[in-house]
Amino acid sequence: MSKEAILSNLKTALLQNHFQDSEVKHFDNMIYDRDDLLNTYLNYQKANMANVVTSSKKSLMKDIVKIIQDEKLEDVLVAGNVLDMIDTASLSERSKAEVLVYDKSVDEMRDRLFSIKGSILHARLGVANLGILGLSTGSDNPRLASLVTNVCIVLLKKSDIVANFFEAFKILRISGKDDSLPSNIVFMAGPSRTSDIELKTVFGVHGPQSVHVVVY
Repeated sequence: MSKEAILSNLKTALLQNHFQDSEVKHFDNMIYDRDDLLNTYLNYQKANMANVVTSSKKSLMKDIVKIIQDEKLEDVLVAGNVLDMIDTASLSERSKAEVLVYDKSVDEMRDRLFSIKGSILHARLGVANLGILGLSTGSDNPRLASLVTNVCIVLLKKSDIVANFFEAFKILRISGKDDSLPSNIVFMAGPSRTSDIELKTVFGVHGPQSVHVVVY
């Protein structure tokens, strides 16, 4: 869209005092398979160094248990937005790990929150052409659930994979309470990483060292 067209739309919206009537246009010029968003997403998410597991509703519990056991997790923090998908008592029994539901404030859970090694949460969507996860945070999916643990397990429905960032933000911006803007919008590409002056990559400085994406 040209500069003149943008300014014209803004002028019209200001005169009407009604911005939502101005159509926002987006041109996605990236080259990827728009007819196969699932495989596009999986390939880019792997390129972002996440461990990707293709699962199903039937095998979801089994795959989560395997990740917990492979990572040798003794305790797991579970966000409220996954409680409809997994039974915490069964998860604890099968994985032999303590399961702690993240349903209280940071102050109430401080003693455990910053020592627990793994977390499980549910992404709102996946962005195919970037290979990233989009999360809207709130009481059932606290922001710290994706930040404070060494290992983060993220569940994602195949049907929630969208083509690009523009499509993702249209969904996320109304994913809060009563279709409002959520308290935070978080995009996760994979494990946290940074480099020092010698260009040595270090994982886990600003977030999880290991990210597992379970697509079902």
